[in-house]
Amino acid sequence: MRKEHKWLWSAAAIAMAAGICMGCGAGSGGGTAQTTAEQADAKEESTGQTAASQAEGDQKITLLLTYPKEKAVLYQCIEDFTAETGIQVEIQYMPLADSRKQINIMVASDSLPDVMDVDNTDTATYAKMGILADITDRVNSELELDRYYGSILGQNQYEGKYYGLPFTSNNLCLYYNKELLDKAGVTEVPATWDGLLEACGKLKSIGVNGFGVAGSQTTDTTFQMWPFIWGAGSDVDRIDSPETVEMLKFYQEMVENQYMSTEVVNYNSGDNANQFIAGKTAMIIDGPWRLSSIQADAGFEFGVAKVPEGSAGFKTVLGGHNFAISNTGNVDLSWEFVKYMNRPEVMVRYSEAENYIPSRKDVAAGSEYFGQEPISTFVEMQEYAVAMPVENYNKISDILIEMWQSVILGAKDPEQAAKDAGASIAGL
Repeated sequence: MRKEHKWLWSAAAIAMAAGICMGCGAGSGGGTAQTTAEQADAKEESTGQTAASQAEGDQKITLLLTYPKEKAVLYQCIEDFTAETGIQVEIQYMPLADSRKQINIMVASDSLPDVMDVDNTDTATYAKMGILADITDRVNSELELDRYYGSILGQNQYEGKYYGLPFTSNNLCLYYNKELLDKAGVTEVPATWDGLLEACGKLKSIGVNGFGVAGSQTTDTTFQMWPFIWGAGSDVDRIDSPETVEMLKFYQEMVENQYMSTEVVNYNSGDNANQFIAGKTAMIIDGPWRLSSIQADAGFEFGVAKVPEGSAGFKTVLGGHNFAISNTGNVDLSWEFVKYMNRPEVMVRYSEAENYIPSRKDVAAGSEYFGQEPISTFVEMQEYAVAMPVENYNKISDILIEMWQSVILGAKDPEQAAKDAGASIAGL
């Protein structure tokens, strides 16, 4: 890190640390804070790796990782990188909810790790701050870029230059309880908004909520809103549009007809999934990371389908994380690591283990696992996945949540809610 610019980065970090929120990754990816015991274990593991790297010499990188060591295959891949290259990886684990705040503190104290596992909405923000290394020439010359999903590569760029590589990727689909749908006489899984409303009417007759979403004051809520915002034909730069009003009226009808409980305003994505697992909600929006817990805990047959189609077609949201390379002066070794984690045989290994959608199309296509239901639906929807905005994301998220909750709770009509939200976003 160049000392002469440290004061600039420190000022930017202080401004950002005031409250920038997690984009997905539920969502992006669905992460939750880990227990104190897990953090202690991770600290112990990090200390051991530090001692080992000192014994081996200075072929070492530091890695901020938001995934705990319970992701055994992922951690094994990192160990395999060291075994192959001799480059030690000192892991600085921290829960997803804490990582953005800590990154900004490290910027201010000139102590950034060499590689950072960051939400895909953040890479451009950190690049704009000047704390990431430009790796454009390496990416263009050493990677098969035509094999990747274009939207995923785009979130590693700022002003046309690359500052990181994809790590994990995901999107959202519709989970449905086959037994409840059969009991209610729903013969086809809803493929449109009208079909979803019709199915919910039948499900109401057997005493269950037809539909549920995350609706609390977290980015889980906006992550699950984007497919419906885009499905209506709206976008962040025209939130005050008739298309947004159409989307809000869809949710309003859900609540007024008691197809969806107003309790969703208290749910994050995990709470909403628990309602589905308990058989209290027949259909929910969620990501591939939820497959393992639903498969383990749901006492019924379930399926996964595309997010129901709005007037603008099928849409879903692109979630996931990137490996951003810091401008610490250790770029060469950092590049070797992120390039290794993007190898097809490595990517498929940790992606299959944790239900991440591979960032490379050929990796997904060549995997028997990703060709099977229900994960194959998420792979199919990756073609429809749209990247979230990266400028002022936490402020935009707060505005959209307030807009949505005001309609769900009856505080505003859809027209007024959309108008107010549009004015707030325009004022950013």
